[in-house]
Amino acid sequence: MRILISGGGTGGHIYPALAVAHTLRDRYGAELMFLGDENGLERDIVPREGIRFVGITAGKLRRYLSPQTFTDLARVPVGMSQAYEKVREFQPHATFTSGGYVSVPAGIASWRIGAPLVMHQQDVSPNLANRILKSFATRISVSFPQSLRYFPRRKTALAGNPVREDILRVAGAPSEPFKASFDLDPAQPVLLVTGGSQGARHINQVVAQSLSRLLPRCQVLHISGERTYEETRQLAEPLFRERPELRGRYVLRAYLSTRMAEALASSDVLLCRSGAATLAELAILGRPSILVPLPPGFSGSPQATNAAMFRQAGAAEVIADKELTPDSLLDMLVPLLENGPRRTLMANAARTLAQPDAAYALADTVAELAQKRMEKLAARAQRQMTPSR
Repeated sequence: MRILISGGGTGGHIYPALAVAHTLRDRYGAELMFLGDENGLERDIVPREGIRFVGITAGKLRRYLSPQTFTDLARVPVGMSQAYEKVREFQPHATFTSGGYVSVPAGIASWRIGAPLVMHQQDVSPNLANRILKSFATRISVSFPQSLRYFPRRKTALAGNPVREDILRVAGAPSEPFKASFDLDPAQPVLLVTGGSQGARHINQVVAQSLSRLLPRCQVLHISGERTYEETRQLAEPLFRERPELRGRYVLRAYLSTRMAEALASSDVLLCRSGAATLAELAILGRPSILVPLPPGFSGSPQATNAAMFRQAGAAEVIADKELTPDSLLDMLVPLLENGPRRTLMANAARTLAQPDAAYALADTVAELAQKRMEKLAARAQRQMTPSR
């Protein structure tokens, strides 16, 4: 059974795809190929997971104007051609895509050779890539019930968003050992700050400017993203020269590829973006959060819709990116830190949104379609071998 996996650009697309890939390999012995952007994060992450990676020149489908908009558009036909060649060579029995611009050429190439496509929608509202791909998909899966209305009912099902196995392993574990593993005091609350795999400059700046008021109230584990690590460090450093006693309450890391589950498990509250993969992990772990959705582009902000859904469920507070300041952050965070029962209610609300079996459900769907494709190809080959009378 040969399965093509595609999704990339951010960890939010890559890690759910990898969760499904590992399940397909472990449960069905599938031969896997991950088709991604040759310059994307997946180029480094996927091979570390022991999965064959093939890169193409993918043009990003942007929600906003930037100097790269037109050069990326020019890459789209190149990526389409490359994807078709790679897919035709691999001849997958089925394909799974988890979103991101690279999934479009992968999905269309699979459709062209007749392989069934399972397209997964992570955010509540469809992204541009999945709006393009939905016509080519054999089955569509969604992470949240609110997404069902965007797709044809006959081929769409609620599966939840798959999370990494290491997230499932730490779910329900006490936070104290994980705090200690980052040299933090196990008895003190921890605020985990993360902008996702790419980081978030504005969140980093506001947190660094707030440390003098934050650190007396909580410890901060801050994952800045590699591109803004040095900038964030320089913003934070003057405080520790003035108040060296606070240094031990702040841990700054550029990126935690293999220890992200531990970081999440160490936290009492999160300040983060509201990508679907992040929210799926918060739900599994049962963590209250303050969500700062990615600012909207031309087509709106899928993250804002995600965040509103979590807030409505009672699992999170939400601050718009443009309204995030040191004062607004402290006004929202301090009452949460001081109210343990409220954090417990938010944690329980988050858990009601969890779908821990999502990877298994999606892998089963992909394998079912692949098996039918294999049987169809075998029957065709048999007919061709049988002499006509």
